[in-house]
Amino acid sequence: MTKDEVLAKLVFDVELRGLSKNTQDEYYSRVKSFQDHFNKPATELDIEDIRQYLHYLTKEKKLASGSVNTYNSALRFLYGITFDINLAIKKIPRHRKHRKLPAIFTSKA
Repeated sequence: MTKDEVLAKLVFDVELRGLSKNTQDEYYSRVKSFQDHFNKPATELDIEDIRQYLHYLTKEKKLASGSVNTYNSALRFLYGITFDINLAIKKIPRHRKHRKLPAIFTSKA
């Protein structure tokens, strides 16, 4: 299967599921970027490639947790729904969002 065939199959599945246009566009661009990074169709890549790519996005590209999670979601959809491959989800965890605690002011009486 070529990279374009993978993307066409993905588009069919996201449309079939009725995902929003924004989600469709996000998944398409994230999967395209993943394939372009390795210069191979996703059918020739595996869970270890997904892990390496997510690590690259975090450490090299320094993307925020939310952005990395959109790549993660797109790849989980591609492999889980489009390719019907049961991924070991524990091996590709989602990023935790780092939240700053609000400053608490105390008054001295």
